[in-house]
Amino acid sequence: MSVIYKILFEVQLLHEYYLQDSKGISLFEQATDQQRTDFLMEKLRLGQYPLLQRDWEVQPLPATAVQMKNYHMRLLPTATGFKVAVEVKKELQGTTWAYTPFVPIPATVAFQFAIVPRNAASNAFTSMRMRRSLPAIYYFSNDNTTNTKVFPALSVPVAANDNTRSYEQGELSKVGANVAEYLNKPNVAANDSSQWRAIKGNGFAHEGDRLLLPFSFVYNFPATATVKQGTALLESLDGSVSLPYSFSSDTVLSQVRLDFSAPLPDRSLPADGWYNLKVNGDNNFAAQQLVYVSRREMYNASYIGVADFRVDTAGGAFAMLDADGTLKTKLPQNGIRIPHTIYELRFRSRNSYWRYSPQYGQTLVFSSHADTLLTAADANGARTTTDPWPFSYNNRLFPVTENNITNYEQLLPNPRGLSLSSDADQRLYADVVVLLSKIFPQGP
Repeated sequence: MSVIYKILFEVQLLHEYYLQDSKGISLFEQATDQQRTDFLMEKLRLGQYPLLQRDWEVQPLPATAVQMKNYHMRLLPTATGFKVAVEVKKELQGTTWAYTPFVPIPATVAFQFAIVPRNAASNAFTSMRMRRSLPAIYYFSNDNTTNTKVFPALSVPVAANDNTRSYEQGELSKVGANVAEYLNKPNVAANDSSQWRAIKGNGFAHEGDRLLLPFSFVYNFPATATVKQGTALLESLDGSVSLPYSFSSDTVLSQVRLDFSAPLPDRSLPADGWYNLKVNGDNNFAAQQLVYVSRREMYNASYIGVADFRVDTAGGAFAMLDADGTLKTKLPQNGIRIPHTIYELRFRSRNSYWRYSPQYGQTLVFSSHADTLLTAADANGARTTTDPWPFSYNNRLFPVTENNITNYEQLLPNPRGLSLSSDADQRLYADVVVLLSKIFPQGP
């Protein structure tokens, strides 16, 4: 009897940094699935998508590696992520060939994979908040019990704008009907509507996905807080588990370790899962956040995040198996295969203001077209883009609009070093030292 393997599910890690064209149009802006496929295939054909070869790798967590062996599964790396194949039994259902796992997979089983950075540069070009109260990493799951996710992206919906929150440059928020990014423009009030720019595309990873913590971690207070003592509470969503913790100091605390790892009164350990974290302190400090807490191997501060694939989802498009226990992929009599489930993890490029500095203290001379994209020279002769732009693997042409007509495209060299600096307002800059060239002539 021959051994048959079929694909149980696939995961694609799609990063905007590599998936933009010369005009800054990304994969996520393509109108149809076919256009998205063509865009991605062209990048792969040209060797312009090295994310999984150079920047990140995917590793099954140790317990998952054991489970995959037990259930006769294989991990198959791909250029954009990975596939999980499983040994199956083939059976004819009417006129359609269906496939059932050779070893039945219980509904309670979950398979977890870590996204591990190969180098630190990916943190520079990936959009994520720098100053955070919690050392949480991304937690993605195919569980859609709340019915809020939009297939195939595994990210949760972006939260509505909160005027009491201090947003960082590039951070996402739901502003009106649009998901928008915070620009952190100079000389503009933080809550001014012009600080927000609607994004194109959807389903991106964002701070609302950065929720995975261990049961003991360091909490960082915002710079404006003056907390010396307080309490923290980790409470399960149904209220059945409530873990209190108190802290105090003779001086103002910038951070405090919160340890909820002790056994419960019945000597059992609190289970992994969703909790509300509430932190209260003197001088009217109060904060609350939803977190996913795990005492197992899921959390590692060096990970980008963990993707958690469950059998017992709410069903629908996010399920890896059909309700009858067969794989999603099937072969009808007409020969047109029904595909396996493909999940997507979508990452945005970090935005920064591009600052061009002259070589050897000379004066930069730009074309009049470039003048519309850049600020006036500062005291050091540097000129900065008027808006922040995402890092890109490819050179970028910017449309220039004059008299309400876009009739020119200006090349501006990309920041290549991926090094960032910030000012007192946490505005992010990427510096480009301009060498002598025909593109950027320089004065005496």
